[in-house]
Amino acid sequence: MPDSVIGNKYNVNLKFIEKVITEHTGVNISNPGLKKAGSKNLSPKNFELERSTVWSFKSRGNWATHNGNYRGNWSPYIPRNIILRYSSEGDVVLDYFCGAGTTAIECKLLNRSFKGFDINRSAIELTEKNLEFECGASLFKPCITADVGDARYLNIENDSIDLICAHPPYSNIINYTADNPGDLSGLEVKKFVEEMDKVAKEGFRVLKEGKYCVILIGDMRKNKNVVPLGFWVAEKFTSNGFVIEEMIIKRQHNCKTTGFWYKNSIKYNFLLLAHEYLLVFKKQKKITDKKPELGIDTYSDYSIKTIKKLINKDTALEAKTVWVFSPESWLGDAVSNLVLRYSGNNYNIINNSSLRPGKNKKYNLIISSDQKYLKEDMENLLKALENNGILAIICEDKRLDSGFIYSPLMEIEKSLRGHKNLKIKEIIVVANNGDKNKDFQANDFLEINHKYILIYKKT
Repeated sequence: MPDSVIGNKYNVNLKFIEKVITEHTGVNISNPGLKKAGSKNLSPKNFELERSTVWSFKSRGNWATHNGNYRGNWSPYIPRNIILRYSSEGDVVLDYFCGAGTTAIECKLLNRSFKGFDINRSAIELTEKNLEFECGASLFKPCITADVGDARYLNIENDSIDLICAHPPYSNIINYTADNPGDLSGLEVKKFVEEMDKVAKEGFRVLKEGKYCVILIGDMRKNKNVVPLGFWVAEKFTSNGFVIEEMIIKRQHNCKTTGFWYKNSIKYNFLLLAHEYLLVFKKQKKITDKKPELGIDTYSDYSIKTIKKLINKDTALEAKTVWVFSPESWLGDAVSNLVLRYSGNNYNIINNSSLRPGKNKKYNLIISSDQKYLKEDMENLLKALENNGILAIICEDKRLDSGFIYSPLMEIEKSLRGHKNLKIKEIIVVANNGDKNKDFQANDFLEINHKYILIYKKT
């Protein structure tokens, strides 16, 4: 019986259903009575490597023994892309949050050796069951192991892993065990981030120089505001020596934006969380890049007069945190959504050619991509913003000469973290729906085809 039917019949919420199932079976799964069913196919049809920084899989993927019963497990398209892109046959792949074994299955299919660990013994048993299928003949016989273990304290030699590929819990959104003190999914945000620092440190220790660690992490919502868990976890990895080579946006398709949810998104002025961050870190000790200076960004080539002409009052409001627009219309579509959702007519747009907010004029929405001004004159900007007004900051990732990513987004969030007058309300991704790069090669960097809008509310 589906969870929704159980909830309606017995008047219980999903959290309660998960708790009962986890206590009874030892693992957080949906449809616990469903027997494992193997697919006739051992690979996805018409598979192609992703080429850009926005990944979207409308179909979850059910080849081999893949299924979606283990709550919160990632689509097998993700580890397949990662494994093919960042490792070779015979390499050793580590997943220290292996859950039901999605990464393990892909390693077996793609001729990689695999070391999997999970704090939950029942999850390891589920992984072992999901690995019970036959592959075709291969010259390489991968060594696949899955054991109970803690991602913070690995029994693995230094510099011995070729790729880390993992999907940790998002703090305590989903609890994966009933009463295991080592389970990070039972921790509140602050403690969870502290423990992820240990995970990052341990990953850096076991990973070979020049190799990759790839983590999927998402944000949370608490007290009507977004909790930027993805940034905070990324910060722990970079502070332990990793550098960011890609910041990929993984779109979610499991949230409804019609009827009830759409109306409430408008009524209560919130967006449905519809993205996660797939962070590609590299273990590389010598970095010669200098961090670029903060400056005008994103729409500096447009005059304010031109931008205002792009605003369409008939624009349908977006209800998710991912806004997909064409490369030609993105700015007009994005600004239209911001003005219609947060302002009406009392707004100001700042760039390098615009006047700064006047001393006596107050706005309920200020839109800016002038990061230098944000850093140097935030006090005056806040004076021009009404109480409960919205500051919308548009920015985008930059690829440095070395190929690594510099993220103004993360720097802005860190600089405003804990600000007494600003609370982060939303993190919006503006994605490009244009054609994929036809000249893409497997060893190329991904094409950056998304931007961000940070939404802050003045309190």
